[in-house]
Amino acid sequence: MKVEHKFNLRSYSGKLGSMVYSSYFNYKLCHSRIFTYPKLTASHIRMREINNNLNALYMQASEAYRQDWKKYAQRNAMENRSRSWGILKQPPPAKALFVQCMWSWAKANPGVVDLRSVSKEDIANLGSPLLKLCACVQCGWLRKVTAWEKLDKQM
Repeated sequence: MKVEHKFNLRSYSGKLGSMVYSSYFNYKLCHSRIFTYPKLTASHIRMREINNNLNALYMQASEAYRQDWKKYAQRNAMENRSRSWGILKQPPPAKALFVQCMWSWAKANPGVVDLRSVSKEDIANLGSPLLKLCACVQCGWLRKVTAWEKLDKQM
């Protein structure tokens, strides 16, 4: 069945009832399918545990530390945005950048860091660059932005 969009809608994206709509190729193609809940596996459970722990870790950090991440995310959105309209994407928010750095730290220390159970004390004891945002930029985990050296609040 071929569907035509009216009222200047380029494409649908999202879930409506039991149908899922996806757009591809910059809204040139719209695909729909019946929603089926994926079968939970050990990998899904592991990712949920990691995400819950990283969320709790971010919320336990000091307010000044989280403000540094928000400032960095705002500056990153302004300075490191793609100039091409074809691949223009929403820049990541502060918490997503924090999680990205946590994964980079775990990848750099494969036998030492377990993201399911890491805590603030572990980050401090292991001397992680995640204690300060400016250290994450120095490691190359994040791009440089204006005045990144001043984002030095402790976790």
